Amino acid sequence: MKVKFLILIVVSLLAIGFVAGCGEADDAVDGVETYTVVALFPMTGPLGTFGENNAYAARLAAADVNEWLEEEGADWRLRLEIDDTQTEGPVALRKMQSWYGDGVQFFAGPMASGATGECLSFANANEIFFISPSSTSPALGIADDWLFRFCTDDLIQGPAIAHVAQEAGATHLIFGWRGDTWGDGLQGAAQGSAEELGLEIYPDKLRYDPLKEDFTTDVALLDDYVTDLVEQGVALENIAFNLIAFEEAAPFLAEAAGYEQLWDIVWIGSDGTAFSEAVASHPTGSEFAAAVKFVNSMNRLPELSDQSLHDHVKEHIREELGRDTDAYSYNSYDIIWGFALAFNEVGYDTAAVRDVMPSLIDEWSAVYGSSGHIVLNEFGDRAFADYDYIMLNEDLEWTTPGYYDGGAETIIWEEEIY
Repeated sequence: MKVKFLILIVVSLLAIGFVAGCGEADDAVDGVETYTVVALFPMTGPLGTFGENNAYAARLAAADVNEWLEEEGADWRLRLEIDDTQTEGPVALRKMQSWYGDGVQFFAGPMASGATGECLSFANANEIFFISPSSTSPALGIADDWLFRFCTDDLIQGPAIAHVAQEAGATHLIFGWRGDTWGDGLQGAAQGSAEELGLEIYPDKLRYDPLKEDFTTDVALLDDYVTDLVEQGVALENIAFNLIAFEEAAPFLAEAAGYEQLWDIVWIGSDGTAFSEAVASHPTGSEFAAAVKFVNSMNRLPELSDQSLHDHVKEHIREELGRDTDAYSYNSYDIIWGFALAFNEVGYDTAAVRDVMPSLIDEWSAVYGSSGHIVLNEFGDRAFADYDYIMLNEDLEWTTPGYYDGGAETIIWEEEIY
């Protein structure tokens, strides 16, 4: 397959009008066939920041794809629709069912594992091919299904959490997490890794309803757990708390600021809170997060080729939204390209697209991937990744003081924080 990928970089920023959001691109593609991809993203709800980031990345990819197709003289164009899952599984499923009824067979997203899992049975039954940029639950790593994921699962993130707890000097670890497919999977992976490292896991845990907004009781319980450990002779600096959350972490952190001893324990988050605008903009939660060095693990970009589109995506979202985006946005950009390359090769056929996707995305992403080289495993998931550590500094800006090298199972600090 020979394509003129470099052409799109010169003119891509002029091509935004080709994106089909809410039907806006219909006039631009009159006279040629259109292939539709629907992005099921959480534009509202506790992943709203991430949904917005990923929507901008996907729209940019669709614009770039259509510019490339025009240059190639292709007889089809890509139509992209963004639909809000509200970060809720039942909503995501209803949206997929509705679009499938209109003839759509390809979806980017959902982003949350709970929503992704909610759609899986329906997709499998109807041979709907969907690719998530950020669903990381190990429970969804299934061979021969109709879900691919351009992210690694949390069996790889778990050690990043456990190792940073150990690095911070923690000997005891308390868990709090949203009780859904993603939270359960990541908590299990993190606990297993922590136990292998010899950390003591506190027996009582804070598993909460994902729809919860008031964390008064939960934080009071956390304070009780910390008090219990202190009374057993454990120093505050040797106690770590891992909060596995989405943007509901902001009120949780704000509530914790009212408890004196919680300022002195180790606070660890996850990819669900890295770069969270809700956390960074909360007047109390952000100050607390910065003060306690609330550190969050997030997929680290692999080494990029000179022709990678990473900076192209980064600068576009920075210009449009005024902030740096999350790692999953680059996955969303690459998902749209993956679909387009496959459509151009085999047409709008789910079985054929699923078959060629691993080789096509491997070849393309090795050179142009905005998220780096994408190699898929036997489950259709990204096979490997390291993890950056993301935290708010004293200026309440997200910084990356170091990263976890998964292959070497070590932390590389560029700025010591412990």
